[in-house]
Amino acid sequence: MMTGTPIRFASSTAVIVALCSICVPTATAADLRLLFMGDNGHHQPGRRFEELAPALAERGIELQYTDQMKDLNPETLAKFDGLVLYANIDQIEDSQARALLKYVADGNGFIPLHCATFCWRNNAEIVALMGAQFQRHGGRVFTTQVVAADHPIMKGYGSFTSWDETYIHHLHNEKNRTVLEFRVEGEQAAGKTK
Repeated sequence: MMTGTPIRFASSTAVIVALCSICVPTATAADLRLLFMGDNGHHQPGRRFEELAPALAERGIELQYTDQMKDLNPETLAKFDGLVLYANIDQIEDSQARALLKYVADGNGFIPLHCATFCWRNNAEIVALMGAQFQRHGGRVFTTQVVAADHPIMKGYGSFTSWDETYIHHLHNEKNRTVLEFRVEGEQAAGKTK
């Protein structure tokens, strides 16, 4: 397991909408339901939800917002095809973690965005499910480097340059991991293994 290696998780609404338009170009609104879990923190997930929901609805993806951890239960999760996580919620109860892990094991989606790797740091299985755990970040302008141009999700997609938070992660889970792009952080290729 790598420690201290930076990795970039997509945080741009435009990137998410573009990827969804590639994946679901002709669906109707009843085709896919996602629960969007936020919090009341400085990342303003309620505002991100308001920006994403209409654009995704045009592509057949219905979003429903919650900031209630109590919604991480089998009954509520069963109403959705996936869980989008955009929050900074440090703790998860064991019963909630079990519900989410079973939900994903049963074939449902889990989409942690941007700051999500700060969530639920008290549960190693959830950290492994997310792929890594937030350690720290800075911010700067960088250009992404595409490393898996032949991957289906990258069809028609190129690199981009923007200012963003430069997330550094640790406790990486390398199992079944596919790196699509990375950024260079000093002499390290963030997201790539050495």
